[in-house]
Amino acid sequence: MQKHIRENGNVIYADLEQFDKIKITFIGKNNILFLTPKCRLKNSSICFGGDNALVFLGDSTTLLNITLHSNCLFYGGNNNYYNPAGPRTFLISERKNIIIGNNCLYSHTIWFRNADPHLIYDSDTNKRINLTKSIYIGDHVWFGQDIGVTKGVFVASGSIIGAKSMLTKNCLSNTVNAGNPIREVKNNIFWLNECVHNWDANKTKIYDKVDSDQFKYTYNQNEFLSPKAIEEKLDSLNTAQEKLEFIYDAIYMNKNKNRFAYFKDMPYDIPLPEYENKFKSLKFEEIDETTPQLTPPAPKPTPQPTPQEQIKLLQDKINNLEINYQKALKIKNHLSYKLGEALIRANKNWYKGGYVKFIFEVIKINKEHKK
Repeated sequence: MQKHIRENGNVIYADLEQFDKIKITFIGKNNILFLTPKCRLKNSSICFGGDNALVFLGDSTTLLNITLHSNCLFYGGNNNYYNPAGPRTFLISERKNIIIGNNCLYSHTIWFRNADPHLIYDSDTNKRINLTKSIYIGDHVWFGQDIGVTKGVFVASGSIIGAKSMLTKNCLSNTVNAGNPIREVKNNIFWLNECVHNWDANKTKIYDKVDSDQFKYTYNQNEFLSPKAIEEKLDSLNTAQEKLEFIYDAIYMNKNKNRFAYFKDMPYDIPLPEYENKFKSLKFEEIDETTPQLTPPAPKPTPQPTPQEQIKLLQDKINNLEINYQKALKIKNHLSYKLGEALIRANKNWYKGGYVKFIFEVIKINKEHKK
Protein backbone atom coordinates (compact mmCIF):
# COMPACT_ATOMS: atom_id res chain seq x y z
CA MET A 1 0.00 0.00 0.00
CA GLN A 2 1.14 3.52 -0.77
CA LYS A 3 1.40 6.33 1.76
CA HIS A 4 1.00 9.70 0.05
CA ILE A 5 2.29 12.62 2.09
CA ARG A 6 0.58 15.86 1.11
CA GLU A 7 1.08 19.48 2.09
CA ASN A 8 0.50 20.55 5.72
CA GLY A 9 1.04 17.07 7.12
CA ASN A 10 -2.04 15.54 5.44
CA VAL A 11 -1.66 11.86 4.51
CA ILE A 12 -3.51 9.45 2.19
CA TYR A 13 -2.95 5.73 2.72
CA ALA A 14 -4.16 4.24 -0.58
CA ASP A 15 -3.15 3.14 -4.06
CA LEU A 16 -4.26 5.40 -6.91
CA GLU A 17 -6.24 2.65 -8.70
CA GLN A 18 -8.63 2.58 -5.72
CA PHE A 19 -10.06 5.97 -6.74
CA ASP A 20 -12.80 6.47 -9.35
CA LYS A 21 -14.35 9.92 -9.82
CA ILE A 22 -13.69 11.24 -6.34
CA LYS A 23 -12.86 14.61 -4.83
CA ILE A 24 -10.65 14.89 -1.75
CA THR A 25 -10.21 18.29 -0.13
CA PHE A 26 -7.80 19.13 2.68
CA ILE A 27 -8.53 22.54 4.17
CA GLY A 28 -6.61 22.01 7.41
CA LYS A 29 -3.52 20.08 8.46
CA ASN A 30 -2.48 16.69 9.89
CA ASN A 31 -5.53 14.85 8.53
CA ILE A 32 -5.53 11.19 7.39
CA LEU A 33 -7.52 9.31 4.75
CA PHE A 34 -7.01 5.53 5.04
CA LEU A 35 -8.35 3.01 2.52
CA THR A 36 -7.89 -0.70 3.15
CA PRO A 37 -6.51 -2.64 0.15
CA LYS A 38 -9.96 -3.97 -0.86
CA CYS A 39 -11.71 -0.61 -0.64
CA ARG A 40 -12.92 1.01 -3.84
CA LEU A 41 -13.92 4.65 -3.52
CA LYS A 42 -16.06 5.97 -6.37
CA ASN A 43 -18.40 8.88 -7.11
CA SER A 44 -17.61 10.30 -3.69
CA SER A 45 -16.35 13.46 -2.04
CA ILE A 46 -14.42 13.79 1.21
CA CYS A 47 -13.74 17.19 2.73
CA PHE A 48 -11.45 17.63 5.72
CA GLY A 49 -12.69 20.98 6.98
CA GLY A 50 -10.25 21.29 9.88
CA ASP A 51 -7.22 19.67 11.48
CA ASN A 52 -6.31 16.24 12.85
CA ALA A 53 -9.31 14.32 11.46
CA LEU A 54 -9.45 10.70 10.25
CA VAL A 55 -11.48 8.90 7.57
CA PHE A 56 -11.04 5.10 7.57
CA LEU A 57 -12.79 3.16 4.77
CA GLY A 58 -12.89 -0.63 4.92
CA ASP A 59 -13.33 -3.41 2.37
CA SER A 60 -16.34 -2.03 0.48
CA THR A 61 -17.15 -0.28 -2.77
CA THR A 62 -17.92 3.03 -1.18
CA LEU A 63 -20.15 5.85 -2.48
CA LEU A 64 -20.27 8.55 0.18
CA ASN A 65 -20.14 12.29 0.69
CA ILE A 66 -18.28 13.06 3.92
CA THR A 67 -17.48 16.39 5.54
CA LEU A 68 -15.71 16.32 8.88
CA HIS A 69 -14.10 18.95 11.03
CA SER A 70 -11.21 19.17 13.47
CA ASN A 71 -10.49 16.08 15.59
CA CYS A 72 -13.43 14.15 14.10
CA LEU A 73 -13.46 10.57 12.82
CA PHE A 74 -15.41 8.55 10.27
CA TYR A 75 -15.12 4.76 10.07
CA GLY A 76 -16.90 2.70 7.40
CA GLY A 77 -16.59 -1.08 7.69
CA ASN A 78 -16.43 -4.03 5.30
CA ASN A 79 -18.85 -5.45 2.71
CA ASN A 80 -21.33 -2.61 2.94
CA TYR A 81 -23.71 -1.94 0.04
CA TYR A 82 -24.45 1.64 -0.99
CA ASN A 83 -27.33 2.06 -3.46
CA PRO A 84 -26.03 4.18 -6.37
CA ALA A 85 -29.46 5.75 -6.99
CA GLY A 86 -28.79 8.57 -4.53
CA PRO A 87 -26.41 10.01 -1.96
CA ARG A 88 -25.46 9.23 1.61
CA THR A 89 -24.20 12.35 3.32
CA PHE A 90 -22.19 12.48 6.55
CA LEU A 91 -21.51 15.72 8.44
CA ILE A 92 -19.30 15.24 11.52
CA SER A 93 -18.62 18.07 13.94
CA GLU A 94 -17.18 19.17 17.28
CA ARG A 95 -14.57 16.46 17.90
CA LYS A 96 -17.08 13.59 17.63
CA ASN A 97 -17.30 10.50 15.44
CA ILE A 98 -19.42 8.32 13.18
CA ILE A 99 -18.63 4.59 13.17
CA ILE A 100 -20.52 2.09 10.99
CA GLY A 101 -19.94 -1.66 10.99
CA ASN A 102 -19.86 -4.43 8.40
CA ASN A 103 -22.37 -6.02 6.00
CA CYS A 104 -24.82 -3.12 6.14
CA LEU A 105 -27.27 -2.21 3.39
CA TYR A 106 -27.82 1.47 2.69
CA SER A 107 -30.56 2.67 0.37
CA HIS A 108 -30.31 6.18 -1.04
CA THR A 109 -30.92 9.72 0.18
CA ILE A 110 -29.72 9.15 3.74
CA TRP A 111 -28.05 11.78 5.89
CA PHE A 112 -26.10 11.59 9.15
CA ARG A 113 -25.45 14.62 11.38
CA ASN A 114 -24.02 14.42 14.87
CA ALA A 115 -24.56 18.11 15.66
CA ASP A 116 -27.51 20.52 15.33
CA PRO A 117 -25.11 22.55 14.77
CA HIS A 118 -26.28 25.80 16.38
CA LEU A 119 -26.63 26.26 20.11
CA ILE A 120 -29.70 25.70 22.34
CA TYR A 121 -29.76 26.63 26.05
CA ASP A 122 -32.03 26.02 29.02
CA SER A 123 -33.60 29.35 29.97
CA ASP A 124 -33.49 28.62 33.71
CA THR A 125 -29.89 27.46 33.98
CA ASN A 126 -28.34 29.00 30.85
CA LYS A 127 -26.73 25.59 30.27
CA ARG A 128 -26.35 24.24 26.77
CA ILE A 129 -28.74 21.33 26.18
CA ASN A 130 -27.94 20.22 22.62
CA LEU A 131 -24.45 18.77 23.01
CA THR A 132 -22.86 17.16 19.97
CA LYS A 133 -22.66 13.36 20.19
CA SER A 134 -21.21 10.50 18.17
CA ILE A 135 -23.20 8.02 16.05
CA TYR A 136 -22.60 4.25 16.10
CA ILE A 137 -24.07 1.77 13.61
CA GLY A 138 -23.51 -1.96 14.19
CA ASP A 139 -23.13 -4.84 11.73
CA HIS A 140 -25.79 -6.05 9.27
CA VAL A 141 -28.10 -3.04 9.60
CA TRP A 142 -30.60 -2.25 6.82
CA PHE A 143 -31.32 1.43 6.17
CA GLY A 144 -34.33 2.21 3.98
CA GLN A 145 -34.78 5.21 1.71
CA ASP A 146 -34.91 8.85 2.89
CA ILE A 147 -33.66 8.45 6.46
CA GLY A 148 -32.21 11.05 8.79
CA VAL A 149 -29.77 10.01 11.53
CA THR A 150 -29.22 12.45 14.39
CA LYS A 151 -26.70 12.81 17.18
CA GLY A 152 -26.07 10.22 19.87
CA VAL A 153 -27.82 7.16 18.40
CA PHE A 154 -26.57 3.56 18.55
CA VAL A 155 -28.15 1.14 16.08
CA ALA A 156 -27.25 -2.38 17.20
CA SER A 157 -26.44 -5.25 14.82
CA GLY A 158 -29.21 -6.98 12.86
CA SER A 159 -31.78 -4.18 12.99
CA ILE A 160 -33.89 -2.59 10.27
CA ILE A 161 -34.61 1.14 9.90
CA GLY A 162 -37.73 1.83 7.84
CA ALA A 163 -37.95 4.31 4.98
CA LYS A 164 -38.46 8.01 5.81
CA SER A 165 -37.62 7.48 9.48
CA MET A 166 -35.96 10.03 11.73
CA LEU A 167 -33.46 8.24 13.95
CA THR A 168 -33.42 10.00 17.30
CA LYS A 169 -32.78 7.15 19.76
CA ASN A 170 -31.06 3.77 20.07
CA CYS A 171 -32.31 0.65 18.28
CA LEU A 172 -31.79 -2.87 19.63
CA SER A 173 -30.52 -5.91 17.72
CA ASN A 174 -32.91 -7.91 15.52
CA THR A 175 -35.66 -5.29 15.60
CA VAL A 176 -37.66 -3.30 13.05
CA ASN A 177 -37.80 0.43 13.72
CA ALA A 178 -39.65 3.16 11.85
CA GLY A 179 -41.35 6.53 12.14
CA ASN A 180 -40.66 10.16 12.92
CA PRO A 181 -39.54 10.09 15.64
CA ILE A 182 -38.46 6.48 15.35
CA ARG A 183 -39.96 3.70 17.47
CA GLU A 184 -39.59 -0.05 17.63
CA VAL A 185 -42.42 -1.76 15.70
CA LYS A 186 -41.26 -5.40 15.80
CA ASN A 187 -38.62 -7.50 17.53
CA ASN A 188 -37.17 -11.00 17.29
CA ILE A 189 -36.57 -10.76 13.53
CA PHE A 190 -33.63 -11.21 11.17
CA TRP A 191 -33.19 -10.19 7.57
CA LEU A 192 -31.29 -11.26 4.42
CA ASN A 193 -29.97 -9.01 1.68
CA GLU A 194 -31.16 -11.02 -1.33
CA CYS A 195 -33.15 -8.82 -3.74
CA VAL A 196 -36.62 -10.08 -4.81
CA HIS A 197 -37.25 -7.82 -7.84
CA ASN A 198 -37.02 -10.48 -10.60
CA TRP A 199 -37.91 -13.60 -8.65
CA ASP A 200 -40.20 -16.20 -10.22
CA ALA A 201 -42.65 -18.27 -8.19
CA ASN A 202 -40.13 -21.05 -7.63
CA LYS A 203 -37.50 -18.69 -6.20
CA THR A 204 -40.10 -17.16 -3.91
CA LYS A 205 -41.05 -20.62 -2.67
CA ILE A 206 -37.41 -21.56 -1.99
CA TYR A 207 -37.02 -18.60 0.33
CA ASP A 208 -40.34 -19.09 2.08
CA LYS A 209 -38.32 -20.51 4.95
CA VAL A 210 -34.58 -20.49 5.57
CA ASP A 211 -32.68 -22.71 7.98
CA SER A 212 -30.02 -20.27 9.11
CA ASP A 213 -29.02 -18.53 12.31
CA GLN A 214 -26.34 -16.45 10.61
CA PHE A 215 -27.98 -13.12 11.35
CA LYS A 216 -29.50 -13.90 14.72
CA TYR A 217 -27.40 -11.96 17.18
CA THR A 218 -26.75 -12.57 20.86
CA TYR A 219 -25.26 -10.35 23.50
CA ASN A 220 -21.79 -11.44 24.63
CA GLN A 221 -20.21 -9.26 27.27
CA ASN A 222 -16.74 -10.57 26.44
CA GLU A 223 -17.11 -9.51 22.78
CA PHE A 224 -19.23 -6.37 23.03
CA LEU A 225 -17.58 -3.20 21.73
CA SER A 226 -19.31 -0.64 23.89
CA PRO A 227 -19.72 2.68 22.06
CA LYS A 228 -19.10 4.39 25.39
CA ALA A 229 -15.76 2.60 25.81
CA ILE A 230 -14.76 3.35 22.19
CA GLU A 231 -15.64 7.00 22.73
CA GLU A 232 -13.56 7.26 25.88
CA LYS A 233 -10.59 5.67 24.12
CA LEU A 234 -10.82 8.02 21.15
CA ASP A 235 -11.09 11.03 23.47
CA SER A 236 -7.82 9.98 25.10
CA LEU A 237 -5.91 9.99 21.80
CA ASN A 238 -4.34 13.20 20.57
CA THR A 239 -3.55 12.67 16.88
CA ALA A 240 -5.22 11.24 13.80
CA GLN A 241 -2.37 8.73 13.52
CA GLU A 242 -3.03 7.41 17.05
CA LYS A 243 -6.74 7.08 16.24
CA LEU A 244 -5.93 5.29 12.99
CA GLU A 245 -3.86 2.67 14.78
CA PHE A 246 -6.56 2.13 17.42
CA ILE A 247 -9.38 1.84 14.87
CA TYR A 248 -7.37 -0.59 12.75
CA ASP A 249 -6.46 -2.84 15.68
CA ALA A 250 -9.63 -2.70 17.81
CA ILE A 251 -12.41 -2.45 15.20
CA TYR A 252 -11.21 -3.27 11.67
CA MET A 253 -9.33 -6.40 12.81
CA ASN A 254 -12.15 -7.49 15.15
CA LYS A 255 -14.07 -10.32 13.43
CA ASN A 256 -16.43 -11.24 16.27
CA LYS A 257 -20.00 -11.64 15.07
CA ASN A 258 -21.60 -10.17 18.21
CA ARG A 259 -19.25 -7.23 18.72
CA PHE A 260 -22.08 -4.69 18.20
CA ALA A 261 -25.00 -6.90 19.32
CA TYR A 262 -27.06 -5.32 22.08
CA PHE A 263 -30.43 -5.99 23.75
CA LYS A 264 -32.50 -4.30 26.41
CA ASP A 265 -31.05 -4.12 29.92
CA MET A 266 -27.74 -5.74 28.96
CA PRO A 267 -24.52 -4.26 30.44
CA TYR A 268 -23.46 -1.30 28.32
CA ASP A 269 -20.78 0.62 30.19
CA ILE A 270 -18.05 -2.02 30.05
CA PRO A 271 -14.37 -1.88 29.04
CA LEU A 272 -13.14 -2.82 25.60
CA PRO A 273 -11.95 -6.38 24.97
CA GLU A 274 -8.22 -6.82 24.57
CA TYR A 275 -6.81 -6.43 21.07
CA GLU A 276 -3.44 -6.90 19.38
CA ASN A 277 -1.32 -4.09 17.98
CA LYS A 278 -1.17 -5.10 14.32
CA PHE A 279 -1.01 -1.76 12.54
CA LYS A 280 2.66 -1.37 13.44
CA SER A 281 3.52 -4.39 11.28
CA LEU A 282 2.07 -2.90 8.09
CA LYS A 283 4.50 -1.82 5.35
CA PHE A 284 3.94 1.23 3.19
CA GLU A 285 5.58 2.68 0.09
CA GLU A 286 6.05 6.30 1.13
CA ILE A 287 5.54 8.93 -1.57
CA ASP A 288 6.37 12.48 -0.54
CA GLU A 289 4.24 14.74 -2.72
CA THR A 290 5.52 17.85 -0.97
CA THR A 291 8.97 17.54 -2.62
CA PRO A 292 9.27 20.13 -5.39
CA GLN A 293 9.47 18.57 -8.84
CA LEU A 294 12.79 19.04 -10.60
CA THR A 295 12.54 21.50 -13.46
CA PRO A 296 14.86 21.39 -16.47
CA PRO A 297 17.52 24.13 -16.53
CA ALA A 298 16.61 27.24 -18.45
CA PRO A 299 18.21 27.42 -21.91
CA LYS A 300 21.35 29.50 -22.05
CA PRO A 301 20.76 32.91 -23.64
CA THR A 302 22.20 33.48 -27.10
CA PRO A 303 25.35 35.65 -26.81
CA GLN A 304 24.65 39.22 -27.93
CA PRO A 305 27.19 40.88 -30.30
CA THR A 306 29.29 43.76 -29.01
CA PRO A 307 28.62 47.28 -30.37
CA GLN A 308 31.68 46.96 -32.65
CA GLU A 309 30.38 43.65 -33.99
CA GLN A 310 26.92 45.17 -34.55
CA ILE A 311 28.48 48.07 -36.53
CA LYS A 312 30.43 45.59 -38.69
CA LEU A 313 27.26 43.55 -39.32
CA LEU A 314 25.43 46.70 -40.45
CA GLN A 315 28.30 47.66 -42.75
CA ASP A 316 28.28 44.17 -44.30
CA LYS A 317 24.54 44.45 -44.92
CA ILE A 318 24.97 47.87 -46.55
CA ASN A 319 27.77 46.53 -48.78
CA ASN A 320 25.59 43.59 -49.78
CA LEU A 321 22.77 45.97 -50.66
CA GLU A 322 25.16 48.06 -52.80
CA ILE A 323 26.44 44.98 -54.61
CA ASN A 324 22.90 43.78 -55.24
CA TYR A 325 21.93 47.24 -56.54
CA GLN A 326 24.83 47.28 -59.01
CA LYS A 327 23.84 43.81 -60.18
CA ALA A 328 20.28 44.99 -60.71
CA LEU A 329 21.46 48.00 -62.76
CA LYS A 330 23.64 45.75 -64.90
CA ILE A 331 20.73 43.41 -65.54
CA LYS A 332 18.47 46.34 -66.41
CA ASN A 333 21.01 47.68 -68.95
CA HIS A 334 21.42 44.26 -70.56
CA LEU A 335 20.31 44.00 -74.26
CA SER A 336 17.89 41.13 -73.68
CA TYR A 337 16.29 43.01 -70.77
CA LYS A 338 15.69 46.10 -72.94
CA LEU A 339 14.37 44.04 -75.87
CA GLY A 340 11.98 42.28 -73.49
CA GLU A 341 10.64 45.59 -72.19
CA ALA A 342 10.13 46.82 -75.78
CA LEU A 343 8.24 43.65 -76.72
CA ILE A 344 5.96 44.00 -73.69
CA ARG A 345 5.13 47.61 -74.67
CA ALA A 346 4.45 46.53 -78.27
CA ASN A 347 2.12 43.78 -77.11
CA LYS A 348 0.16 46.18 -74.91
CA ASN A 349 -0.24 48.66 -77.80
CA TRP A 350 -0.71 46.25 -80.72
CA TYR A 351 -3.94 47.94 -81.81
CA LYS A 352 -2.04 51.24 -82.18
CA GLY A 353 0.65 49.74 -84.39
CA GLY A 354 2.75 48.60 -81.49
CA TYR A 355 4.49 45.83 -83.39
CA VAL A 356 5.51 48.19 -86.26
CA LYS A 357 6.99 50.58 -83.70
CA PHE A 358 8.69 47.59 -82.07
CA ILE A 359 10.81 47.01 -85.24
CA PHE A 360 12.16 50.55 -85.19
CA GLU A 361 12.72 50.43 -81.42
CA VAL A 362 14.76 47.22 -81.79
CA ILE A 363 17.03 48.95 -84.31
CA LYS A 364 17.45 51.88 -81.91
CA ILE A 365 18.22 49.63 -78.90
CA ASN A 366 20.75 47.66 -80.89
CA LYS A 367 22.61 50.80 -81.97
CA GLU A 368 22.73 52.14 -78.39
CA HIS A 369 24.00 48.83 -77.08
CA LYS A 370 26.91 48.84 -79.59
CA LYS A 371 28.15 52.24 -78.49
